[in-house]
Amino acid sequence: MARPRQRRTEYPIPYVHVNHGAVVYRPWFPPDQREGIQTTTAGFLSPPVHLGKPGDPPEMIYQAWLAARESLRLQHTSTRHTLGWIMEQYFNSTQFQQLSKASQSNSRFMARLLEHPLRINGAEHTLAALHVRNLTQPLLHQIADRRLTEYQARGKKGTVQVNRETTLLSTALAWACNYIPDLSVTINPLRGFKKYPEQPVTRYVTDDEYRTQYDVAATAPSSAWLLPLFELTYLLATRGVETLDIRLSDCTEEGIRTRRRKGSRSNLIEWSDRLRAAYEAARALHIKDKQTISDPWLLCHKNGEKLSRSGVHSTMQRLKQRMKQDGLENVYWNLHALKAKGVSDSDDKRIAGHRTEQMRQRYDRSLPRHKPAR
Repeated sequence: MARPRQRRTEYPIPYVHVNHGAVVYRPWFPPDQREGIQTTTAGFLSPPVHLGKPGDPPEMIYQAWLAARESLRLQHTSTRHTLGWIMEQYFNSTQFQQLSKASQSNSRFMARLLEHPLRINGAEHTLAALHVRNLTQPLLHQIADRRLTEYQARGKKGTVQVNRETTLLSTALAWACNYIPDLSVTINPLRGFKKYPEQPVTRYVTDDEYRTQYDVAATAPSSAWLLPLFELTYLLATRGVETLDIRLSDCTEEGIRTRRRKGSRSNLIEWSDRLRAAYEAARALHIKDKQTISDPWLLCHKNGEKLSRSGVHSTMQRLKQRMKQDGLENVYWNLHALKAKGVSDSDDKRIAGHRTEQMRQRYDRSLPRHKPAR
């Protein structure tokens, strides 16, 4: 026999009814909102909240219901709005998914900041367990100081790493303040957080240093593509990954079209004898019979597939170790230094597609020359 239908009460409030001689509030929670709240398997609050007894004024029951609902909201958010939870929501956001795969990978690596040990309410936890309302800039400065000391103890400078870690956390919190309701904070607690000063890179790769490393790379086995990669990166003033982005269709009668990233403007670099020679050296490595791509990359594997960023990095690290063995560790330069050399050596400082004068000056590492005052 089916149980009798519950009678309608005099309190027209959602999930409020009379049960065993008491007016109770027993709301239902969807599966994604049950964290930190005790519910039945069906999702109803267990036990229900006692609001009063039948016959109490509706105004009193209503005020008790408002207080109970607010208490449940705070109970729910206290378990959700930790730094670890916020970072997870940010990683799942549309804004984060629109970043490049490399940026996403770097961000997930920088999230190791949340693994830093932290004592919370007398118990051992990590920074990930800290509620956002308890995060302060002095606390994060203390953590940043400890992390900087740990990096330096391992032989690293550490300032860049720590700055990137705190920047990621600040970015996630700024996103959360805009997109997560009932966050307990309305303003990013890390807004205006003072970072460690970083020393700008000022090294200029001289022609002799370039030629020395070029000659060492020429004797390296199984990396014939490394030499045209050096030449193209320097002559086009591109980042290494931008050089890898160039396809054969980008090589026109007028020159090579670049595919610049990070807000720089793509452009066309006109042919010169040296650029043409670098292009021909890259084309000589193509094996048409084995290529399976209609528009292969200029620097590619035998089948036309693109060289991976990780593969290039591994090759450069092996080259670095070889130069160290030869006593040339102070000569070694990375691919990004070639972009600065390209900008510095070019007559047109806009060659790299930078949209601001500040960025152009950052990559122009040539030494200014002036006539004496008199």
